[in-house]
Amino acid sequence: MTLFNNLRLLGFAFNLVNFITDPWLIYSIIGLALLIGIGIILFTMYRRRTIENYKQMLYEDELTMIKTSKYLQNYFNDIIIEFDKDVSIYYINIDNFKNYNDLFGHHFSNKILVELASRLKVLVNRYDTVYRVHSDHFLVLNRTEEDKNLTFTNTLLKTLNEPYKIGTHEVKLTVSIGRYDIDKVTPRYHDSILRSELALQEAKASGKDQMVIYSRAIKERYQEAFKTYRLIKEAIKERYFFLVFQPVMRGNDLSLGGFEALIRINYQNRTYVPTEIIEYAERYHLIEEIDFFVVKETFKTYKILEKNGVDFTFLSLNISASEIQNKHFIPYLLKEAKKQAVDPTKITIEFTETHVPDTLEAEAKFVKEIRKHGFKVAIDDFGSGYSSMIRLSQNTLDKVKIDKAFIMDISNHYQNHEIVKAIMQLASAFKLETIVEGIENEEDLAILRDLDATYIQGYLFHKAYKLDTILKKFGKQTKKVSKQTE
Repeated sequence: MTLFNNLRLLGFAFNLVNFITDPWLIYSIIGLALLIGIGIILFTMYRRRTIENYKQMLYEDELTMIKTSKYLQNYFNDIIIEFDKDVSIYYINIDNFKNYNDLFGHHFSNKILVELASRLKVLVNRYDTVYRVHSDHFLVLNRTEEDKNLTFTNTLLKTLNEPYKIGTHEVKLTVSIGRYDIDKVTPRYHDSILRSELALQEAKASGKDQMVIYSRAIKERYQEAFKTYRLIKEAIKERYFFLVFQPVMRGNDLSLGGFEALIRINYQNRTYVPTEIIEYAERYHLIEEIDFFVVKETFKTYKILEKNGVDFTFLSLNISASEIQNKHFIPYLLKEAKKQAVDPTKITIEFTETHVPDTLEAEAKFVKEIRKHGFKVAIDDFGSGYSSMIRLSQNTLDKVKIDKAFIMDISNHYQNHEIVKAIMQLASAFKLETIVEGIENEEDLAILRDLDATYIQGYLFHKAYKLDTILKKFGKQTKKVSKQTE
C-alpha cells in the first residue's frame, strides 16, 4: 500500500515537472510579465502626464499663457531665493477696466489682457516672474535696486500706457501699481500680496495712473482694517455674533407690524454694530458666513415668536448685496426655511442698494427667484443709490425702505420732505409698501403719517431688543426662552 502511494506521488511529481517545463506555459508567463510591465510603464506615463497637465492648468493662465499667482504662492520662497539681491513685488491693476468690458465685450477685453501680459513678459523676461492673479490683476517681481530712482516703475508705466491696437480700435489704458519691498530674511507670500495690494489701493485712491510704495504710513492707515478683520475672524470662530430685533410699527394706527433682525458682535465688553463690520466682512470675503448665521438665527426666532403668541405680520433680515451672485445663498435660505417650518410670506429679505452688484440683470434674477418661493424683498436705504429708478423698472419688489438720511429731522428740511413725498408717491404707483426708520420725535412722525408711510420704526417707539425682552413686551405666553448674549 505504501509502495503504491509512493508511485502515485512520484507520478504526480513527474507530471507537475512536465507541466512547469512546458514551453507554452513558460512563454505564457513571460508574455504575461511583459504585459504587466508594459501596463505599469503606460500607467506611470499616463499618471505623470495627467499630473503635468493638472499642473499646467493650475500654474499656467489659459488666456495669457503666463504663470498664475498660484504658482507664485507654491514656490514663493524658492523664487525669492533665486534672486541674489533684494526683490520688490508690483501689484498691477488696469484702471476702470470694467468700462471696456461693458463697452466692447469680453472678447475685446481679453485681447487687451493678452497684449498687456505680453508687454510685461518682454519687460521682465530675464526672470520669468510675471503672474496673473485674476481678471485684470497682475504681479511682477523685480530687483529692488533697479527701481531706486523709479527707473523700472517709469518704464513699466510707459510700456503699459502705450496705445493698444485691437482690430480697428485703438485704446489707451492707465494702470495703478502697488509696490512692496519684500523682506528677504522672512519672505511670506500672503504678507507680500496683502501689503502690495494695500499700496495699490492707495494708488487708486490718490488718483490712479501711478505707483505707490507700501510704507509705515499706509500700514497705520489700514491698521483699523487689520484690527476689524481679526475681530470678525475671531467672532465667527468663537460665535460672538448675536441678533437683536427692532419693532416696526404700522403707520396708520401705530400698532406692531413686525420686526427687523439686526446683527451685533459682543467682544471684550463692547458691542459692535453692522456699520462697523460689514464693509470689512465684504472686502475680505467673510460676509457669507455672517449672512448664513443671520438667516439661521432669524428663522429660529420666527418659531419662538410664534410659539409665544407674538402677533406680527413680517420678520425682516438684512443680507449683503454680494449674496446676489452667491449660488449657495438661495439653496441655504430654502433649506433653513424648510427645517424651521417658516412661512416664507412672512419673511422679508432686505439688501442695500448702495452696494451695487456688477449687473442689475443678476439682481433682477435673484429677486425673481426669491419671490418665486414666497419671500418678500425690500431695498434698504432706497434713494441713496444711483440706480433706484432702474431697479423699480426691472425688479418686482415688495417694499422700499427709505434712506434714513432723508427722514431724520424731516420737519425742519423742506428738500428732504419733498424727496420723501416723491418716493412715497412713486412707491404707491408701483404698489409697494414703504418703511421709514430713524423716527425720533413727534413732529417727524406726524409728517410721515400724513405722507401715508406703511411702516414706521425708530427710537420714538422702540430701540432694538434682545429676544427675551421682545417676548416680555409682545408675547402672550410666559414660556421661558433661553437668553441670547447681548
